[in-house]
Amino acid sequence: MARINISIPEEIINKIDGYKEVVHISRSGFILKALESYFIEVERKILEDKKRDAYEGILSIREMAAPFFNGWDSTSEIRKLRDNRWAGDKK
Repeated sequence: MARINISIPEEIINKIDGYKEVVHISRSGFILKALESYFIEVERKILEDKKRDAYEGILSIREMAAPFFNGWDSTSEIRKLRDNRWAGDKK
């Protein structure tokens, strides 16, 4: 494991020391767990942003394609395909 030297304000050190006593881990262990939790939070935010961007892209494509499918009911078509497939399975 690598060793690093960082500066942390005294008030944060005091908070860490208080919490580390509650959860019975070392200062380094507490900071490591805090960093791991932060990484998970950042990764979740990145995923949420990607999902939002993908959804906005889908809506944009849908709006551009709408004039070509005027009056077409996609839900009805999907139901027909599903019902035909299931009818074939029952034979």
